[in-house]
Amino acid sequence: MLGTIYIGLSGMTAYSKGLDVISNNVANLNTPGFKLTDPTFSDALYRNGGAIEGSSGTSTGGAGVSVNTDRASFRQGEMRDTGNSMDAGVEGNGFFALDRDGETLYTRAGQFEFNKDGVLVDRATGAKVIVSMEASDLAEFDLDDFRTYDPKATTEVTLLGTLSRTGTAQYDITNISVVDASGARQALKAKLVRSDTDATVWKAEVTDADNNLIGSGEVHFNADGTPVADFNKIAVSVKPKDLPAFDVTLSFGAAGKFSGVNSLSSNTSSQISVLKQNGVERGVLSTTSFDDHGKLTLTYSNGEKRTPATLLLAQFNSSEQLRALGEGLYVARAGASVALAPAQSQGRGNIVGSKVEMSNVDLTQQFTDLIIIQRGYQASSQMTSVANEMMQQLLAMGDKR
Repeated sequence: MLGTIYIGLSGMTAYSKGLDVISNNVANLNTPGFKLTDPTFSDALYRNGGAIEGSSGTSTGGAGVSVNTDRASFRQGEMRDTGNSMDAGVEGNGFFALDRDGETLYTRAGQFEFNKDGVLVDRATGAKVIVSMEASDLAEFDLDDFRTYDPKATTEVTLLGTLSRTGTAQYDITNISVVDASGARQALKAKLVRSDTDATVWKAEVTDADNNLIGSGEVHFNADGTPVADFNKIAVSVKPKDLPAFDVTLSFGAAGKFSGVNSLSSNTSSQISVLKQNGVERGVLSTTSFDDHGKLTLTYSNGEKRTPATLLLAQFNSSEQLRALGEGLYVARAGASVALAPAQSQGRGNIVGSKVEMSNVDLTQQFTDLIIIQRGYQASSQMTSVANEMMQQLLAMGDKR
């Protein structure tokens, strides 16, 4: 009967621990990156007589139940849209890697931000996010080096349109704007005059905003209206105030192609616009985001983009190699095998920007487990009560003797 009491107590203890686990799971129903714990019950045996197992005289019997409350379930949680471009969720295998005072931590809760020093960190703990960059496979990312986009002077402007074979013999292009080395815009104008003797030849003069001549030449067209090689470009030299001069080429299209400016025999009017041009104005950082490979994309006010860093995912041979620390963080156990690599590589999942992985707790399943644990606890308690009553009866019988 004493054994029954101890066995019943082991059941009550195990089920109370199981209740603690379920309570913690339910409490973290809306915690990003939380992984529920599955309490694992196993039977316990005792051996008496001091005999070696398998030898004569060995006696074993049930000694109740024990419970393991360290086993986390890493099945996928729901991906929830947060609208925050610095959030990132993992679909599939992998953990984000963090550095907190030299200790490497792992998490599924990809809620990131830039701290006051411009370093990419975990929002909850302040731990630095481990990324890969061109200069290093494992690094921290400092935004201060990427807050602006340096300007680049224009070197080529490609034009699109038509020049007439008949009709008006002059056409002025007034909407040319190029970027100088400081990122400022310089307005240019081009005056085109058709030859009196050959309708396929146009003379060009390019002037700056002060009407200074900065370039001239001739544009020739084939019989089919396509530009002639070596006569399809005009070189100009732009001299901004207080800046060095820079060279720009006005391209009328590829020779023998209809992709730029053409002069067909049927053309009776002229119309030319800027198709494209290189050169970049100075830009300031406007938005940040992550793509499905975990690349940090920086978008600037001038429309340019950079991807200077990539989030890394850590992969383990088994979930038992991780130990929970709280705050959605895990640390690798001694001897654990861990490898860091970008998303979608070597079995790792993909990264979803502006979303976070929520808790993987299934409330319906937790309530089902709760009922089972409650009944188990009640049954163990009843067994203890019955054994206690039997002992009381036995003691009462002894008192009557």
